[in-house]
Order: sequence, then structure tokens, then C-alpha cells
Amino acid sequence: MRNPSENDIVFHGVGDVSPRRVDYGEPPESLFAAVHQKIKEADIAFCQLESNLSTRGCLQYRNHTTWYGRAHPDNVKSLVFAGFHVVSHASNHCFDYGPDSLLDTVDVLRSNNLQIIGVGRDLAEARKPAIVERRGTRVGFLAYNSLLPVEFEAREGKPGCAAIRVSTYYESQDFGAGMPPRIVTIPFEEDVRAMEEDIRNLRKQADVVAVSMHWGLHHIPGTLAMYQPVVGRRAVEAGADLIIGHHPHLIKGIEVYRGKVIFYSLGNFAQETPHHVKPPPGVYAARTSKVHRRWKDEPGNERYSGPRDKSYSMMAKCLIHGGTIRRVSFLPVWINRQAEPELPERSDPRFDEVLAYENDWCEELGTRLRVEGNEVVIETSPPLNMGDLSPPLKKGD
Repeated sequence: MRNPSENDIVFHGVGDVSPRRVDYGEPPESLFAAVHQKIKEADIAFCQLESNLSTRGCLQYRNHTTWYGRAHPDNVKSLVFAGFHVVSHASNHCFDYGPDSLLDTVDVLRSNNLQIIGVGRDLAEARKPAIVERRGTRVGFLAYNSLLPVEFEAREGKPGCAAIRVSTYYESQDFGAGMPPRIVTIPFEEDVRAMEEDIRNLRKQADVVAVSMHWGLHHIPGTLAMYQPVVGRRAVEAGADLIIGHHPHLIKGIEVYRGKVIFYSLGNFAQETPHHVKPPPGVYAARTSKVHRRWKDEPGNERYSGPRDKSYSMMAKCLIHGGTIRRVSFLPVWINRQAEPELPERSDPRFDEVLAYENDWCEELGTRLRVEGNEVVIETSPPLNMGDLSPPLKKGD
């Protein structure tokens, strides 16, 4: 495995986090106790924040999956302890408790020296990039959200998130009554063009451009929505070097397009969702996860429950050298039933379990993976890797 040199910039990126340890009366550091040292090995670390960090606001969208979209501001201590530098908050939870709660979140992150992207006091601020400079290399970040309850998007004079809206249509595929239709999803052209403009502008200011995307089909293994490759590839064509996807609560496939890596979903990373706590009156009991998937929870799993593949996650890793991404890999992650991420080593059976699952979805996208120590390298064409690689991963390895 190639070790980074003193001239390399190391980037780590993870998916959804929603810290609530302070609300539980537990030390905020405990959520990332098993992984914070690895996160801090990076020069730049990124995460996607799902919950508002605020005590203000009122519930906007009275669905079961939104009422817990707010946590005490002191939970920011979990993110600081973990060692994150850049945080996206563009998601289907960013506006759960309205503008006051969202703006409190922006303020508490900034006051703790965390750069926030994807949301703001108006559309211009939501589209504003974060730029992190390390040893003369400038890495820029943008964030967008395609999971949009009504009024969650930012507009001129209105707080919210940077949106890539999507239209959905249904086409019959079979003469049998009641058979599932083909689901056609088409992104709004004006939003995609705005994203492209943002990327081109950032390209003039940064050596490397990473784009965070909150998108896709939640709870459904492997399947991508039709709009995702369209948006991801157009981001690459506009100048993005890396796409960091999240939201589905499951890991999904990785695509290599024009030599750039698109992570369609890194999965949950530290998603504390208190389904065991009774929601306030008037909240609708909608659980789409159990509509699409069936499982039986075991005692003690109330804080983080679901099918076994909900325990699978990934930490993306990039080596940046000479202002260019030279190598992209991921570390398999296991989420325990307290919603805490762990990093199994190569000898741990959980490593192979996560890897085999991810490899199946990558094969469908034509992506080849290689194991190097405790990392899984993504083969790109032309190769980005600067060192020797082991033989390509095969099923059963």
C-alpha cells in the first residue's frame, strides 16, 4: 500500500451524521471514539450533517422521519472532537424546524471553526463554496440537495439549501395490472446549469473541486435514480474532481466517469435516530424503510435499527499530490447498534462483508476494486494511483 508523502494532501469524507449524545446525557466524544484518530489523519475531513443544531424553531413537515431533525447545539462538540473541517448541511432535514433552526446551525458550526456548505441565509450563501488550503494546495467544496420537501430550498431573501430539483414520472413497463412502473426522474435544467456555473467558478479558485450530493433512493439496496448519473456526470464535465454522495442510509455503487470517482452513497456514518423515543403529538407515523424492507429488531437495537446492510458504511479517502487527486480509495466501516462507526481491519470478517456487498454494486457500474491493507482502492482509467496495486478484487476474495 502506498503511504502518503509529506507533500501529499490526505482527504477523508463520510456520509450522514446526526449527533445526539448531549441530548442523551452522554459524552459527545463517545459517538466517534472508535474512529476519531483515523479521521484526524486527514489534512481535510468532510461529513454530511443531517440534524439542525438548535433549540429554536417549530416543526415544518410533520412526518415521522422529520421530528427528530433537531438536536442541542452542544452536539457540535462531537464533530469538533472527530476532527471534521468541512460540513454540508444541504439535506431533507435542513429546514425541518424552519429558518431560525437552520441559521442557528450555520452559526454554531462557524463559531467552532467548521466550514459549512450547501445552506445559507439566501441562495447566494447556500451556493457559496468552502475552500481549504493545505501546503499550497487549495481544495474547494460545494453541496447540493435533491430531497426537497416544500420550501426547503433557498431563494433570494429566504434561507434554505442549494437545490437540484427533480421531476418524477411513471411509465408502464408491463401489460399486467399493478406491475411496478418504470420511474423516470429528470433534474431541473436550470438547477443543473446553476451547479455547473458554481463548479466552473470554483475551478478558477481551487486546484481540486469536490461536490457533495444529497440524493438518491433511501432504504432501497443498490438501485440508483435515473437523474443521479445525469447530475453526477455533468458535474464532472463542468470540472468536478470528486462526487461525494449520501442520503440513502445504505452504501451504493461507485462509478468512474472520465477518470473521476462518483460515490453514489457513502451510507450512514453516525446517524443517531431516536425511533425509540415517542414523537410529539400530530406527527404522522410514516416509515418508508419498512414499506420497502422487512426486518425484526432485536432488543437493545432501538437507537440504530434496520436490516443488516444498514450497518455497512465507507470512509472515502483521496491522496492529492501536485494539485491533483492521484489515488481514491475507501475504508470499510461498520456501524454498531449504538450508531457508532467502527473501522474493521482486513482480518475482521466484517471488512469482507462490507466489501463483498459494495463490490456487487460496483461491478454493475463497471468499477473494479483492489484491496491494499485496510483500504479498498478504486481503479480508474487512466489510473490515478501512484503506487503498485494488488490484483483486481474478484467475488469470493
